[in-house]
Amino acid sequence: MDRIDELLCDWWEWSQGFNPGTGYQGFDSTTAQYRSSRQWMDFDDLDAEVEQSLKKAHGKAIEPMILKLDLRARIAVNTQMRNFASGAASWSSVRVENLEGEYARAKDILCPQMVAAGLLDKSACKPAENVLTCAQLG
Repeated sequence: MDRIDELLCDWWEWSQGFNPGTGYQGFDSTTAQYRSSRQWMDFDDLDAEVEQSLKKAHGKAIEPMILKLDLRARIAVNTQMRNFASGAASWSSVRVENLEGEYARAKDILCPQMVAAGLLDKSACKPAENVLTCAQLG
């Protein structure tokens, strides 16, 4: 798992927590700005809170990039994230024949966008490879 996979996992975990259709507010308007004190939190609780806010920031930055991908690439990304979350290659899709290839193509598309957004170093993107081989030319 490389850095792009880690960022996509952060996006996927953040997106799975999103629930737009509850039909009611998630808070009371009179207490919307209320925050409980952190004085009783230990370091593990604070670390979990910081980790969650980092995933949220990554998710918000990556979501528009994912939405710009074509359907096959989005299916490949979502399927691969489910496999990463489950810890096994148990998820597949009948819509995409070459899931690994489509996922690699999606990562190639997303990498420069993640670099431009400041989420990755430029060295994380592999250089563009020549698509034509000598056999195809000759």
